[in-house]
Formats: sequence, structure tokens, C-alpha cells
Amino acid sequence: MSHTVHARRVRDPALPFGHRRSALRSIVVLYRPFGFNGTWSFLSRTGDLRRDGDALVRALAKLELSRAAAMAERAEVAERRRAEKHLEHRRQPRAADVRFLLGPRWPGPDGHAAAAHEVARLWRERGRPGALPLPDPDALPLPGPGADPGLDEELCAHVAAYLEAGGHLEQDRLELLADGLRGLNRRIARLSGAGRGCVALVGLRRMGEVVLGDPGGSSLRHAR
Repeated sequence: MSHTVHARRVRDPALPFGHRRSALRSIVVLYRPFGFNGTWSFLSRTGDLRRDGDALVRALAKLELSRAAAMAERAEVAERRRAEKHLEHRRQPRAADVRFLLGPRWPGPDGHAAAAHEVARLWRERGRPGALPLPDPDALPLPGPGADPGLDEELCAHVAAYLEAGGHLEQDRLELLADGLRGLNRRIARLSGAGRGCVALVGLRRMGEVVLGDPGGSSLRHAR
């Protein structure tokens, strides 16, 4: 079913609560800026989504604001791309546009709050019992020249500083974080095919990307 049909069911107080909650979950499957778990977690701030029908409606409204903003952003980029193709003969989209549209971020007025919530959630996941540790730099295959064994700790420090500041990071640290993520991407590429060995690194990269995509705590969302 479409978003419109699911949304109508969420807002229908005559339906059993379980049906309305299931409809909201179906909407999150269709539109999930931070994946299903991250999106549902942020929406849960509106109230008890397990029992409160009004909270379901508030969560739907919050998600629809973001969805509308995302659609407007895509339309704006598409219009600019048409002009670039016609006037500049630019066949490939700008890297900044690709990162802006496809990177992990929450479009709309709740972008900053959602980003800070998601980074905090991922940070808690990283510290939970049984979570995979970051790979030992000495165990990485064929480390290239200039490899920095302290890169993981440095990136973790930037993310921790962002959280401690309530979802903000100084410009110089944002630049260091962006540079560090490029190095982290090279490490992850070297671990390709190594199974779960790079899972923790991917999680660390995700946190860094969300920080850089935070419209309220980062001014580098188009700079990487």
C-alpha cells in the first residue's frame, strides 16, 4: 500500500491500535532517513508508540515533515541538474549533491535533533555488551604507507566531543573528522571480504557521517 493509505490508517481512531501502529511501521519501511531502527527510535521521542494513539499521530506528522522536505530537496537538485546539462553540459552530478541526497541525514526542521539522537543511539550500540571491538590495526591486511593506527581513537574522540557538546563540533574538528573519514574508508576497503571484522569500523563511519550531515551541528555537510 502507498504512504497515503498507511497514513490514513494511522490517523483513524476507529481502527484497533495494533493496526494503526502496524501502519506507522509500514510507513517507516517506505521512508527511513536513518534506517528503520534509527528512524523508529527518533520517532519514539513523540511518546509511547506501543500504547498511545496520539503519539502515533505525532510521530507520523514528524515523519511527513521530513518526507516533504526530502521530496522538495530532490526536486530542487533535479531542476539544477537539468540546467547544468543544458547550459554546462555537465553529465555527471556533483559529488556534493550525491552526498547531500544519499548521505545519512534527516531532512526538514528536525534535522539537528534527529542527527544528535542518532549519533547517541549508535554510540550506545557501540558500547553495549557483546558489541564488536574495533579491529586491531596490526591485524589489517597490507597496511599502506602513512597508515595511522590511532585513527579509530581520533574519530571516536571527535564523535564523543560532538555528543558532549550537545550535538555540536567546532569547525577545526569537523575538518579533522572529514579527513579522518576518508582514511577510514580506505581501511574499510582493505578489509573488504574480511567478514565481520569491519563491522565496528562501518559503525564508526556511520556516526561520523551523521555528525557531518547534521544541519545544526556541522557546516561541512557539502564539503567532503
